[in-house]
Amino acid sequence: MKAHKINGATLGDDREIVTATLSDSNEVLLLTTEAEVISYNFHEQQEKHLFSTKTSFQHRDEGFDTTAHSSIYTMDDIVVVVNDYKRHGFVHYPGQYHTLHLWRGEYHADISRYPIALFKNDRNVPHLIYGQDWNHVQIMNLDTRQVLTAAKSLIEENAEEKHIEFYKNHEETNKHPWPRPYDYFFGELLVSPNQKRFLSAGWGWGSADVYNVYDIAHFINSNRIADIRLGAWEHEGRAVCWVDDETVAIAYNPSAEGDEGATADSPCEIHFHRIQGNESTIEKKIAVAEPFATNVELRYNKHLNAFIAYSGKIGLLIISLDGQTVFQNKNLKIKGSKTEGERELLVAYEGKTIEIYSCSL
Repeated sequence: MKAHKINGATLGDDREIVTATLSDSNEVLLLTTEAEVISYNFHEQQEKHLFSTKTSFQHRDEGFDTTAHSSIYTMDDIVVVVNDYKRHGFVHYPGQYHTLHLWRGEYHADISRYPIALFKNDRNVPHLIYGQDWNHVQIMNLDTRQVLTAAKSLIEENAEEKHIEFYKNHEETNKHPWPRPYDYFFGELLVSPNQKRFLSAGWGWGSADVYNVYDIAHFINSNRIADIRLGAWEHEGRAVCWVDDETVAIAYNPSAEGDEGATADSPCEIHFHRIQGNESTIEKKIAVAEPFATNVELRYNKHLNAFIAYSGKIGLLIISLDGQTVFQNKNLKIKGSKTEGERELLVAYEGKTIEIYSCSL
């Protein structure tokens, strides 16, 4: 396994890079300190202005914040940019509309990552899953801009039955109307490889990481919410990724969770959660040989048959499915990745400079 630089560029003026993502090995999308979103082609060494996050509309919270931590999501020519821990974002869809403004409720937005995911349905129509409030995500047909989940109730399936069953053995102290609204903070969203499910790396009061999976067809067609709970743990913002259509990998720290016999020196683990029907079970656990934190970014590349992990603290770490280190470079400050064919493309940026690396066998 190796990782080598394949492209790089430096902005030639006073602008700096706020965030970036890969379109492919030859093109990146950038949000700059001038509030513009641009594409940059390495082969032609040219940039193209796509849209600006500045608007003439005045918001009480001053709208999109270019100085805040932000992310760019892309699928084909569609570009979505959001403030990760604030309220605003934009969708740019060439040939359909220039910008579509997104904004969500302010309740704990500062500690809830903006829920965003792009996918295509069986007819190849692009859709967007996006956060409307802390406990509320919508699904929109991006061709028509129709919100398909506009009539969805924020109540779980069987909420009434669960309420009655619970209070058979508990004193009735809940004086609120029931069934109560969905009590869950949606977080980062990840769509399964087959585009049939989406995962939310969210949280619940306690405070705890609570990771749920939702069936997209059910989410659109049912007026009630049905989630598949993967687990709830200490609130660490733990790494998570899809391995295949039924399997999710989640980082785990035995010491932080208070496992019997675990110490501060116990290696962190990756747990494989298998989804069957409406339930999930832990199918396998692997201990990671090298120092590895639960709050890294984690991706799985099926062609490399390995996990790609990165953060400012560990650099780049490639892990085999038995937990062994395949490759490590502690000096690479990777901030994003994208699978292209049989390799993983990695993006690193700082200030005015951006670099692209390729990781392959």
